[in-house]
Amino acid sequence: MERILSREQILSILSDRLGHGKWALAILKKENRSLNKELLGELVNETYQQQTQTDKKLLGSRHMLDEMAARLEGAGLVDVSEFGRARLYTLSKLGEDLILHIQSHRQV
Repeated sequence: MERILSREQILSILSDRLGHGKWALAILKKENRSLNKELLGELVNETYQQQTQTDKKLLGSRHMLDEMAARLEGAGLVDVSEFGRARLYTLSKLGEDLILHIQSHRQV
């Protein structure tokens, strides 16, 4: 018999495997607006550097940024719209639910 995962189990798996994408979700939540990929990457690096008191960038290359964005999009954690040639990223409902899940499990 096939076992069906619960909502909590799915959110836990996403949280465990998201990696640097957690920073991007936090930025999108904080900004509460659509951001292009380059600006999102810059804000992720700035926030990471401020929070960790380091000069090291979390997303050190364009490839890392592209990979993170693709993971977020593929998992349905962001909604992507096109404006001209730019792709704009917005936190999806699933992304919001994942943030709430992460926050609630941090307090436990």
